[in-house]
Amino acid sequence: MLNPKWLNTFETLAETSSFTQTAERLFMTQPGVSQHIKKLEAELGEVLIYREGKQFELTQAGMMLMAFVAEQKQQQNDFLVRLKADSPHQGSIRIACSGTMAMTLYPLLLAHQKQHPDLSIHLEAAPAERIRHYLMENLIDIGISTQRIDHPSIMEKPLGEEDLSIVVPVTANIESNDYAGLIALGYINHPDGQHYADLVFTANFAAQYRGLESMKISGYVNQLAQILLPVSKGLGFTVLPTGVIDGFSAPKALACFALEKPISQTVYLAQKRHRALPQRYEPVIALIEQAIQ
Repeated sequence: MLNPKWLNTFETLAETSSFTQTAERLFMTQPGVSQHIKKLEAELGEVLIYREGKQFELTQAGMMLMAFVAEQKQQQNDFLVRLKADSPHQGSIRIACSGTMAMTLYPLLLAHQKQHPDLSIHLEAAPAERIRHYLMENLIDIGISTQRIDHPSIMEKPLGEEDLSIVVPVTANIESNDYAGLIALGYINHPDGQHYADLVFTANFAAQYRGLESMKISGYVNQLAQILLPVSKGLGFTVLPTGVIDGFSAPKALACFALEKPISQTVYLAQKRHRALPQRYEPVIALIEQAIQ
């Protein structure tokens, strides 16, 4: 990287065409000005000024360096303008959330983007651990999860509650306390399947539940829109947020298994504590809060 002091001396010299005026303007001695120019020439391996008596003119390399300095100054000015500009309807929105939450939020975010085409929506559906990683590495600006991050650099606030349901085929004739009949269907697992199952079964079937590994697993799918498909075909059951059922293409093929102890989990919005979000996030967060509540 070129020494900024040398560059400033060179730029001033080119503007004043005088070693004396350059020295006066920069509060230097004339030998000091000459030394900066020589060091800059040595660094570049090019002659920057052609001296003829007390006069001089820029060489081709010198003119190229002046153009480079002008470009750098313009880039800096452009950056400062962008830095101060904070449009509520322009720029990228970077969010990560669970797959189930993405199904609810993405249509709302797209509708918001349609109203403001200068926005760019980046939504990553990911499990809680990956959301934490994305946030810590500044790959996203906000993360939405039901599992808290609990880190000093992360600020979290509750947005609302998300109900969980055991979803079974509508053809399944199982009583609400029939644990054996339920697990005989087989579990349709998914990225959040372990977490959801632990919450629901520990609360409602503590005496019988021995972890997901003790159940028959009838399948696994990581595409949220497809999780309920095998359930609707009678191939098993699963645990998902209740709101997902309404978005399924064939909700009449599904039923919610009655729970003695309904389970809900708090949804948290997480962001870096010392990074203020741009204005464009305000309406987006309002949309998210409204959707969850």
